[in-house]
Amino acid sequence: MISRRAVLAGLAGTGLAGAGPVGPALALDREEPRALAIEAAPFAGFSAGDRDRRKFGALTFLGGLELRSRDPEFGGLSGLVLDPNGERFVIITDHGHWLSGRIVQRDGVPLGIEGARIGPLRAPDGRRLKDTRYFDCESVFRQGQTLFVGVERVHDILQFDLNAGGEPTGRARLSSVPAEMKGLMPNGGIEALGLVPQGSEWSGHMLALAEKEARGQAPGQIPGFLIGPKPGRVWLRRIGDFDVTDLAFLPDGDLLVLERRFVPLFGVGFRIRRIPLAMIRPGAVLDGPALIVADLSMQIDNMEALAVHRTPQGRTILTLVSDNNFSLLQRNLLLRFALDG
Repeated sequence: MISRRAVLAGLAGTGLAGAGPVGPALALDREEPRALAIEAAPFAGFSAGDRDRRKFGALTFLGGLELRSRDPEFGGLSGLVLDPNGERFVIITDHGHWLSGRIVQRDGVPLGIEGARIGPLRAPDGRRLKDTRYFDCESVFRQGQTLFVGVERVHDILQFDLNAGGEPTGRARLSSVPAEMKGLMPNGGIEALGLVPQGSEWSGHMLALAEKEARGQAPGQIPGFLIGPKPGRVWLRRIGDFDVTDLAFLPDGDLLVLERRFVPLFGVGFRIRRIPLAMIRPGAVLDGPALIVADLSMQIDNMEALAVHRTPQGRTILTLVSDNNFSLLQRNLLLRFALDG
């Protein structure tokens, strides 16, 4: 998570400034789930200098949405779960809320958002996460009717039951996590969380990756954890000044790692690396080629969330969402790409 202070100091004049929320904030009951009005403005071009360009690295740009809302809790979009059709979604925010809804799409191209709702995630004691030390939610995945949410700063993983509508409900339950996770930096903890798929000896284990290197550990290696019956440590090779923001698994099992670069006064960039499933094992240093590298010459922002689905025709679609840090200088974007081949 980029701190709000760093954003305000570093993004002025970078061209990231958006139009901000639509109108004044609404006075709402923030204790209960509620309908959420989202204005979704589509855009077809990813490159600012060549709007007809579609190919970027190994990915084909399908389209994007800029998302705005008058709801004061909308923003800080940090983790994304999609249904197998790539339509129904649950997003978690770094203020401890969930958003649900449906992406209106045609042939994978996002056109708008329907049926959106928002509500507070609840701590084990019943309070809103926003009012507790568990407020900084950064990562998420779904297993059956359970949502797993990684919380930075306290370095915990929370479990939530899902109701029939796919929304988190009830109080959080704490997952067991390795003791070494508690030694991560307060604002450099778990940013990416997922479930190792079939085809690996560690299938069914959680894979958790920190945002950046830990104090006292080898430089150039970002710590990770395999959490399950056969736990172990892994590391991600750090290349350049990119930090981890999310992970997702492809239908063939390979791991995708979404990374963000933030340089004050120059702005942000992102990269997605592909890592073979067979590489994921205790003691491994994970590494793989970049599928895409993007900077401010393209329609990006603070890209923090990544999800993957496959169409009935067999096409693999990547969906990315950005975190605006509740700042008027940033935007909440939803981007769609196809990975062909």
